Amino acid sequence: MRDLFWPTEAALVAAVWGGWVTTAVAFGPTARPDRWPTLLYLAGAAGGYWWLRKHQAVQAARQRRDDLAADLADKTAWHQILPRIGLDGWHLQWRHATNLGEERLITTSPENALATRIAASSAAIAEKLAHILGLPYGRIDFTTTEFPGELIIGIRTVDLSVRDAAYHPMTIPWPDAEPSPFADWFGQTASIRDRMIWGFSPEDGSPLDLTLVSEIGGRAAGVMGATGSGKSNVLNGAREFITRCTDARMVQLNGAHMGDELTWEPLSVLTLCGPVATDEQIRSNIAEALAALCLLVTNRSATLAETGHSTFQPTQDDPAVGIVIDEVDEIVAHVPGAGKALDFLASKQRKSAVFLLLATQRFVIAALGGGMVRANMSEVLVGMVNRQTESRHASGAEKEIPDIREYARGAPGYFQRWDPHSGTVTGRGRAFLLGKPPDELAYIKRLVTARRPLRDWSIPDMPPLALDGGQAAATAATDGTAQDIAGLRAKLASITQTATQPQPTGPAAPLPPAARIPPGIPPQIGQTLLKLLEAPGGTTASAAGLAIGKSKTVALEYLSLLRDRDIAVTAGGGRSTRWHRAAAAPPGPARPGPAPEGPPALAAYVTVEALADAVHNGLVDVDDDTRAVLEQARQIRDR
Repeated sequence: MRDLFWPTEAALVAAVWGGWVTTAVAFGPTARPDRWPTLLYLAGAAGGYWWLRKHQAVQAARQRRDDLAADLADKTAWHQILPRIGLDGWHLQWRHATNLGEERLITTSPENALATRIAASSAAIAEKLAHILGLPYGRIDFTTTEFPGELIIGIRTVDLSVRDAAYHPMTIPWPDAEPSPFADWFGQTASIRDRMIWGFSPEDGSPLDLTLVSEIGGRAAGVMGATGSGKSNVLNGAREFITRCTDARMVQLNGAHMGDELTWEPLSVLTLCGPVATDEQIRSNIAEALAALCLLVTNRSATLAETGHSTFQPTQDDPAVGIVIDEVDEIVAHVPGAGKALDFLASKQRKSAVFLLLATQRFVIAALGGGMVRANMSEVLVGMVNRQTESRHASGAEKEIPDIREYARGAPGYFQRWDPHSGTVTGRGRAFLLGKPPDELAYIKRLVTARRPLRDWSIPDMPPLALDGGQAAATAATDGTAQDIAGLRAKLASITQTATQPQPTGPAAPLPPAARIPPGIPPQIGQTLLKLLEAPGGTTASAAGLAIGKSKTVALEYLSLLRDRDIAVTAGGGRSTRWHRAAAAPPGPARPGPAPEGPPALAAYVTVEALADAVHNGLVDVDDDTRAVLEQARQIRDR
């Protein structure tokens, strides 16, 4: 309070009081005429009282007194509310105001209910509290802190569904009369090592970000949401960030649509989009692009021994590569080899400064391309979904993720950031909208036009592609393929001699149904499941989950994949369902034909490519290094 009294004020008060005392001593406090020193004293006292009543120091002191009284009354009221909602033994510690309402910290002793248990099943308590406070459903949240015995109650009194859209600060021209309050977060240029800001938190106005390339290399991130949830807003925000980075380039793939991708195409190294379910050319081109990106990852990793870096360091001359794939489920379902390519990219791209951003409506393994894709996700943005349990797929069905629909009341554009490493939701809020509806693409075109002449948008070390039957590209790809195959032949010269075995002249026995583990199941887990299926009594989903160290739901997904590939069959129903190995089909009669000419021992493996096919189909067993080289040979041949 002393800081609120100015030195001049103190000096004036001292001078007035000292002057009156001097006068009273000289003339007396009741001096004639009319006892004027007394009247002067009374007038000064009345003026001083009025001045102190209006002074900010006194008002601040009175405000603190009122706040303490209100805080005490608030704590008293909440200590009466907490037992009514089933939180006996919990005590209120503090209250913080937010932009949407308030947050309260409550604590308890170890003898009472666990904070984690209450937060995991807080629906009934939240409903009771909302009833007492007069709030609608979805306005109360219970979350844990870093310490046991503590809970934070989030209370939202503001309805987010009536909030206007938040425009991206890079929108050209700016659609509002007032400047963007988030403009300071976005510079004219950026580095791919910076965190990508995709939205803001309505509670406190803080930025919500996503890391695409960290200190240890590229990452894989996902965006999940139903149709109309705002996935396109997030992806357009990501494209804006990547094209603003001087040390990054972008590749765009879409298995169904093409509007946004074609708008950003001038700033993209490669843009392939369209209905892969019906367009054979699009399927072929996307398969070619995925194979080239896999080769890029391999080639970049080979340079680390020369540079001495543990990961590829992106620069303006050797930029990072961002692969943005929308409708990834369509690509996985219809593009041959897409699942394995995405598995490879998600698990091997880190050291090569290549990052993935996958968008889909469902985050199940079948939609992503394989279990390795979801297992290597660094962050997932979960938007509005059609079912409350749908968001559990982002966590591998092992964690419950809150339903964003209750938070946003069904409004589009709201996402929550799920961190698979910590198993927690690390932020939630609204994504920026790049452009004013319904003319978003017109706004994006203006931004693309302004950035197009800024730099060369190609990737210097991108492997050659043969797309759309282009003669020049095909010739370049053929030359590169010939060189790569020549190198592989030199590496495999001895392997070809030792790995080939004589083949029987009669009809070959049929392979067992589980000769190849289907995509989406890790090989080690697949072998364990096969052994369980081959047991006399088969197995159950619970027993399989215990054997592979996963939950029952995950084991059920793996067993279902084996059943879909005719590798496993079920018996019984409900909880008594058991899973068994499918029986091999009996061999058919041998077809008569001319006897093969030449020695049969090398007839099947006269080329590296043929040997690669044999190893891939399980006819020949080789070590892991040889298998990796042969798989690369198959990719070079098939592209």
